[in-house]
Amino acid sequence: MANRKEITRDDYIKFRVSKEEKELFYKYAEELGVNPSRLARNIILMQAESILNKPLYIPISKAYIKYCEVTNNKEVLERIKQP
Repeated sequence: MANRKEITRDDYIKFRVSKEEKELFYKYAEELGVNPSRLARNIILMQAESILNKPLYIPISKAYIKYCEVTNNKEVLERIKQP
């Protein structure tokens, strides 16, 4: 994978939760053995990718697929092609 471009993650997404929700989320992340921010990112990206399964969002899906092709994100492209 010498041709794969390194991803730099230096942008932030912030959202508000209650103290109880935060505690529950951190407890869940600890049980999974995952960093809470990584867990949140994975959940958000899974939801964003699930948009590809909805026919109402065909233009958005095509744009996302094009983005994945341009960025050479073969993992996502393979997941999209699977039924």
